[in-house]
Order: sequence, then C-alpha cells, then structure tokens
Amino acid sequence: MAGLPDHTGGSGPGWNEPEYEVIGGGMIDDQPSEVSDLKSGTGPPHAPGNFTVTAGEAWRNTRKSFRSWWFWIACALGIALAWGIAAALVVWAESNGWFDADVAHAVHLLMAAFLALSAAVLGVAWGFRHSNGSIPSLLLAGAMRGLGLAVPACAVLLVVGFSVGGPTALAGAAVVVIVLEVALFGLIGAGSRKCFAKATSGAAVAVVLMAFLCLANVAVTVLLLPSTTDMGQASVPVNVERDDSGRITAYECVGDLRPVEVAHTDRIAWLATTNPALLLGSVGGELAPTDNPIGWMLSGLQWAADGPSREVPCLGGESSAGLAPSMPVALTGLVLQTVVAALVMASGRWLAGRRLRTSSGSG
Repeated sequence: MAGLPDHTGGSGPGWNEPEYEVIGGGMIDDQPSEVSDLKSGTGPPHAPGNFTVTAGEAWRNTRKSFRSWWFWIACALGIALAWGIAAALVVWAESNGWFDADVAHAVHLLMAAFLALSAAVLGVAWGFRHSNGSIPSLLLAGAMRGLGLAVPACAVLLVVGFSVGGPTALAGAAVVVIVLEVALFGLIGAGSRKCFAKATSGAAVAVVLMAFLCLANVAVTVLLLPSTTDMGQASVPVNVERDDSGRITAYECVGDLRPVEVAHTDRIAWLATTNPALLLGSVGGELAPTDNPIGWMLSGLQWAADGPSREVPCLGGESSAGLAPSMPVALTGLVLQTVVAALVMASGRWLAGRRLRTSSGSG
C-alpha cells in the first residue's frame, strides 16, 4: 500500500501497515483494522528476542513521519511555543517585580521544562496516529521520533543558553527526557487508540490521560497540600550546615522532643512527579546555580518529595545522618509514567483482541 498517505501528511514506499482513522466524521471499516493489528505485531511476535526485526518494524513506522513535512512543522511549533511561553513568563514575572535580580537566564530553564511538555503532547499524537505494531517496536519508534524532536530542540536550547547564560549541560538532560517522554506518551496514545473501535473515543481517552499527567496532577497536588499538615515531635538541631541558597543540608539533634507543625508533602508529591515539565525541572534545578530563584522553584518538587525532614530538622529526634536516601523525582516520574503506559497498552491490546474474537465468532 505504498500510495496510502501518511497520517501526518506524507507518504512513502514500503508502508504495509494500513491504519484506519476518522475521515469526514466516519470510520473506514473498523473490522480490517483489527486484522491489520495482528499482522503488524499485536499477535505472536515474528521472532522473540530478534532486535533486528523489531528495529526494522520500528523504522518502517517512523519513516512515515520523517518523510512528512507535518512532522517537522509540529516539531518546530513545539520548540517555538516552548521558547515563546518561557520568555513571556519571565518578562511577565520581572514586570511584576517577582524577582529582585535579573533572571534572563531563567528563560533557558523554563524553555527546557516546556519542551518536555511539548514532547509529551506530540508523543501522544504520534503514538495515536501510528498505533500498529508490536509493543517493543512502538516503543522504539517513539524513541526515534523523540530523537527527531530532541536534536533541533537541543540546538535551539544551546543557542538560548549561550545567549542568556544558562547552564549548557541542561541541553543534554533535555535530550534524554524528550526522547523518553515521546516514547512513553507514544505508548499511551497507541494504547488509547486500541481501546475503542472508533478513533474519536480513543482520542478522548488519550486527551484525558495527557491532560491529567501534564496539568491536572499538579493542580490536584496543590489542592491536597493543606490536608498534609499535622502536628509532630522534633528536637533542637545543632551543627547545622547549609548550601549557598540557605537550605539546611546537614545537622545533629539534641534535647527533648517538642510539638511542631509538620507538612507531610511526601504523601502527595508523587502525584506531580509524572508531569513532564516538573520531571525535567527537577533535573534542571540541580544544574542551575543554587541562588537562581527559578532553579530553586524547579527543584522544589524534590524537596516536597523528600518529606518534612527537609523543612523540619530533627523530626522525631532523628539527625540528617539517619535519614534514608531520597528517591530522585525524575526516576519516580518515569516509573509512574511507564506503569500508566503499560496499563493503557495492555487494556488496548486486550480490548482489540476481544473485538476481533467477537467479530470472528459472529462471522
């Protein structure tokens, strides 16, 4: 079916994975779509453990995008929006006097965070449009598309970093996060497409999941913050050590316990770790200077996830040496995103298989 157009606007020889999308408000024969799913990898794998087969299938899937101008236009728009929104936010914050010093370099950090959001949105769209194939090939195809977005994004991020004085190492971290986000959110998009025979229903599921993971999770976390405050017991910290920004990094405890008000942010902070912007921001905040207010805010999620011991030293009379190592926010977020992607893909494949068995039995 070499002449069949790509969903993103291009066409290319060698595409033997027909997909059926909404055209003119209707569907083109849902039943063959289920059959094509099995032919393109949802059934038994071609050769278990054969990476060459998986890579070839992934490349055929990805080639349709790379040959399409719409794919590259989408990448350019995602990068441009990330830069534009970041610059506008910094200008707005400075005009309102939110920062005591010039923070033009904050554009670099915020742009990286918004690039992660763009990667998630584009990943869902690309995964939804190219949902045929085995799960490993879809994951690899998503990583390839992510690399296609990450390379120009990295170049622009480096230019912005050099022009405003941001940390250049952030570009490398952004590349890794962008590739992972496109791949994982691509699986969410592909799984959502398989959940229903109608593309519009699958699109609704994809939009809801994307909206929660990219926006609503932060809103829910903020709304739940007041409910995490209660009373605890703490002693007096001595031999306190602080970093350049004034945050306590080490201490010892002496004296009797006394009642204190404690915010157990660690109970709900994990909800926000799946947000792509905060996930990259937690990495970017560590790369930024400690006196950078934007960097401090981006790394704040890690402090929230660490729990009250970071804000209330000697909680329960325990010194910093007795605290368990904290789980990195980025790792927590990626694990949770992977779990969501796996659940959506498993549900989509199971529902697609059930539709196929039902239609075969009735036929």
